[in-house]
Amino acid sequence: MKPNIIFVLLDGARWDRIENSFEFSDLRKDGIFINNVSTVFPYTSGSLNVIFSGQFGKENGVDGYYKVLKLKNSIQILPEILQNYGYFTARGLLNDKLLSPRGYDLRTVHNEFEDDLNDIHPKLINDVFQKANGKPVFLFLHFTRIHTFTVSEILDKYDWNDKTFYDLVNSNLKKYDQTIDEAGHYAKKITNTIKILGEEENTIIIFFSDHGTGVGERYGERSYGSFTYEETIRTFYLFTGSLLLKNKFSDKLRSTLDIMPTILELCKIDENLNLFGKSFAGFLTGETTHLSENPFTFSETGALEGPFPSPEHSNVFCIKTSNYKLIYYVSNNSWELFDLQKDFHEKNNLIGTLPLIEDDLKQKLLNWINR
Repeated sequence: MKPNIIFVLLDGARWDRIENSFEFSDLRKDGIFINNVSTVFPYTSGSLNVIFSGQFGKENGVDGYYKVLKLKNSIQILPEILQNYGYFTARGLLNDKLLSPRGYDLRTVHNEFEDDLNDIHPKLINDVFQKANGKPVFLFLHFTRIHTFTVSEILDKYDWNDKTFYDLVNSNLKKYDQTIDEAGHYAKKITNTIKILGEEENTIIIFFSDHGTGVGERYGERSYGSFTYEETIRTFYLFTGSLLLKNKFSDKLRSTLDIMPTILELCKIDENLNLFGKSFAGFLTGETTHLSENPFTFSETGALEGPFPSPEHSNVFCIKTSNYKLIYYVSNNSWELFDLQKDFHEKNNLIGTLPLIEDDLKQKLLNWINR
């Protein structure tokens, strides 16, 4: 029997703040928490299209803020594949135009300022299982409370070059953490809904973040999308379900490209898709005892605003290993190198001091950019 997959996006949740939620931390005991996942894009449309296609933006067609509807028809996406294998597929999104409609039996949207997702999404879960009529379920849910905070408390109040916002970083972080509490409560609500339905034994719930949210740490970035520092490109996944191990943790380096092949393997689907990522389903089910680590990951962005705006195509790129990150700014041809073990907050640019590491990472990054 193929498992049900409830795929829950906690939009904008930061890997370094999510465990401030007692309820989310409690859920961790029932699952496997992987908290060093590099998002390819630190903004929602780019990130989700990578996740659902298993392809980088250059390959899938969505490689800029203004290219949200440019997904190539030749690219098979996760809901289409699952639908072809007998799944009833559904989603509850903020905006129906955020992702391609391909592959869904049911699509719904909500108003982030008026609707209570703690009420709407449990009802949607019930509705989907009824409509599935015995088919396995794939349901993608979009929790937007953190996004709502970003819009109302940051984007609507400050311009990107307003120093007031950056001076209030500590206050901003406290407000942000309130939405993390709400995310934890929502996550518990979703989990309990599956239990009440009696679907717990054959359901895998995956809570994840598409990108983090800056609250004033970096001048020039009001929330996300301008840079590729850890607060916005490092994300997490929590896998829970009776089919998986419990109370496991890993900070091994992985990429959001790895999620699609992982889900397909969990669903016992073997497709020759030439995906960039690699499945780690064996770690989740206990077939392997350790999560392997990617030698490096790539991220990119092109901001709507800030010091290097480029909404049509990416102009900031980075390569990350478990120890180092190299960032390249195309607009002014500048580089930054950080020791992620010693310089957690990425404040000390080491360019010019570690030539062997710098040259190796530069070659890999430029080869990837120019592929």
